[in-house]
Amino acid sequence: MDYVVGIDGGGTKTKLTICDLDGNIIYSTVSGPSNILSSGFDIAKESISQVIKEGMIESKYGMDNCVSLCIGVAGAAREEIKKQIHQIVRDTGYKGKLIITHDAETALVGGTGGDEGVLIIAGTGAICFGKTKEGRVHRVSGWGHIIGDEGSAYSVGVKVLNAVMKAYDGRGRQTILTKNLLDYLDIKSEEEIINLIYKDSITKQHIASIAILIDGACQLGDEVALEIVSQTVDELYECAEACIRKLNFADKSIKVIINGGVLVKNTYINKGFRDKMKDNYPLIEVTTMIHDAAYGAAIMAIENIDKTSGGGSYNAKH
Repeated sequence: MDYVVGIDGGGTKTKLTICDLDGNIIYSTVSGPSNILSSGFDIAKESISQVIKEGMIESKYGMDNCVSLCIGVAGAAREEIKKQIHQIVRDTGYKGKLIITHDAETALVGGTGGDEGVLIIAGTGAICFGKTKEGRVHRVSGWGHIIGDEGSAYSVGVKVLNAVMKAYDGRGRQTILTKNLLDYLDIKSEEEIINLIYKDSITKQHIASIAILIDGACQLGDEVALEIVSQTVDELYECAEACIRKLNFADKSIKVIINGGVLVKNTYINKGFRDKMKDNYPLIEVTTMIHDAAYGAAIMAIENIDKTSGGGSYNAKH
C-alpha cells in the first residue's frame, strides 16, 4: 500500500505520522528532540533516524511504499539546516520524494486542515506564520529570545522578574508576583533571585517557566500582573495583525490558529487576544489546532506527490 509520511521535528519531541493517500492516519510514533538549532546535529539525527526506523523500516508498511515524505523543522529557511536535514533523512535509506519546510508551515497546515490562514505560536518562543490559498507566505517574529519572541513565555518570564526587582528597588509598584516568585523558586529574598537566575545552568526554558505565575496573580486582581498580560496581548496581536495585513486577510473569513501554552493555557492572555482580534477583525475566527504539525506535514506530502521530483532532490519551503 502506498503511503505518505509527515514529520514534525520539535525542540522536545519528534513525531512521525503515516497517512494513506486520502489523508487517513494509519500509524504514528514519537522520539526525542530534533531541533538542530537548540539540540545540535547529533541529537537531531538520532531522533529523526529513530522515528523513520520505527515508522518505515521496522513497521509493516515498508520504506519502498512511501511515495512522499515531508518534514518540518525550525530553521528550515536556512540553507545549512536544509542540507543537514536532507542528509539525515537520506542516510536512513529513504530515496523517495522529500519536502523540507519550516515547522511553522506544517503546524499551520495541520492547524487549519490545509486551508489558508494564520498560525500564532506562543510557547517558550513565539512566531506567527500565514499562508494564502495561492501559496503566498509571511512570517512575523520568531527571531529568538534576544532579538524577538515578543509575547512568548520567555518574554513573560522576563517581565515578571523585572517587575519583582523594580518593586524591590522601590522603582515599581508592589506586586503579589514577588511572593509567588520567591515561593516558586524556593528562595527567601529578592537578592537570591540574582544568584539563581544568572547561573550557567539556567536556560531560557527555566525563565519561560516563570510565566505560569501570571494567571494566579491576575485572579487576585494584581495590577502589575494584569499590566503584563495587557502588554503580552498587544505584542501577540501586533504579530497577527502584521501577518493579516501582509496577506490581505483583513476582510476574509479565515482562521487564526493559536498554539503554545501562553496563548492556549493562560486564561487572561487567551481571552485578551481573542477579544482584541474580534474587536478589530470580526470576520476572523480565533481557534485552536484541528490537527498537529506532523499531520500537517503529511498533508503537504500528499499535496506534493505530483509536484516534487524523486531521487535526491528536495523542496525547501519557508
